Amino acid sequence: MYTIEQIEDAIITAVDGLKVSQGVRTIKSYQGELEEGDIKRLVALFPAIYVVYGGSTYAEHGARKIEKITYHLFVCDKSLRAEDEARRGGTQNPGTYAILDDIRDLLFGKQLSLEIYPFSLIRQMPVWFGSGISVYAAEYETAQALLYPST
Repeated sequence: MYTIEQIEDAIITAVDGLKVSQGVRTIKSYQGELEEGDIKRLVALFPAIYVVYGGSTYAEHGARKIEKITYHLFVCDKSLRAEDEARRGGTQNPGTYAILDDIRDLLFGKQLSLEIYPFSLIRQMPVWFGSGISVYAAEYETAQALLYPST
């Protein structure tokens, strides 16, 4: 069984290569950075990916439980030149669309060297955009079997 932190760390490690390939500046566990008042202050750290545990559900199978685990990845970018460049990219930034596509390639169907179910992409959705800033969320799910001894 893996902890929430171990799986979250594996996700961060899996997408870390985007620092080089896409110029992503920040990849880390989410700590409330995107509260609306802070977004404009954080643009110096964009493009960025923030990862956070989204919760678990459990299904019983005798002495075994299957834990379905959700993670949210917040994908952020900015453009000072044009509003749509924050989403579509430009000469100075990759854009949130390209980062979302790359994350999908790195996570979807992968186990990240863990004994977990392969990640599936549940949905992607806009969170906030305006003033040359784009923030999208991607929701991924995996699962793991948990064994409980009978009493």
